[in-house]
Amino acid sequence: MPVNETQSLHRAITILDCFQENQPELGVREIARQLELHPSTVGRMLTTMTSLGILIQDKESHRYRMGSKVLKWGAVYMGNMDLRLIARSFMQELQKVTEETVSLDIPDGTTRLCVERIVSSQQLRWVKKLGERMPFYASASGRALLAFMTPSERNAIMASMHFEKLTPRTTTDPKIFTRELELTRKRGYAVSEGERVEGVSCVAAPIFDAIGKIVGAVTISGPSTRFSKQKIQQYAELLLNTTEQVSVAMGKPPLETKEESRLVSEMLVRP
Repeated sequence: MPVNETQSLHRAITILDCFQENQPELGVREIARQLELHPSTVGRMLTTMTSLGILIQDKESHRYRMGSKVLKWGAVYMGNMDLRLIARSFMQELQKVTEETVSLDIPDGTTRLCVERIVSSQQLRWVKKLGERMPFYASASGRALLAFMTPSERNAIMASMHFEKLTPRTTTDPKIFTRELELTRKRGYAVSEGERVEGVSCVAAPIFDAIGKIVGAVTISGPSTRFSKQKIQQYAELLLNTTEQVSVAMGKPPLETKEESRLVSEMLVRP
């Protein structure tokens, strides 16, 4: 591609980036000021983008906003948002690093559903069944999903939950379970040690979509004998990095710094 065409493409993309939720309409001089370009240069680009349906110009105000072609692109992008397909390559990499079973759960009504897994190659391992429906309590992934739902979604599910003592370590007190959800929101991940199946430990972290909605949780699972406190912390850091990458691939704006991540977590803790 010739240099001038590459430059034009780059400028067109930077112009589109100027349009934000808080400024959906912009004039030529506003865009020129933001991009530090001459208004005549920006004007020519806007005219071309309008002729292609990428932008629309208001006849009265002469300001521009995104056109129908952007909506079409967005529909194509969202139509290909297959969480299982997107997450799988990241899960495979996570399994190689940890050598433990990595699975993907999604919320499905009042239960959670395992839709993907990468099984550990070790002889002693924990394998979750594909398509298995499980309760939200007594699990790391269940807490990771519940903790980041909206209060109304979370309350509706918890109202239908019947806590059963599956193992001696299962939390059956709703008040204690609620505090565990608060801890999960605060640190960004959940831990389960022998709560649903004795001798099995798990660490899970949430996945979000383009609008910040919780859509799934990735879990690292294995024998509790291999999940020391140090390992759990190590797995939590790996998980948070992995689920952030999956979330970004799902359209979520990336978190640029750890401080930003901390602030977002604190915001999510608030009811």
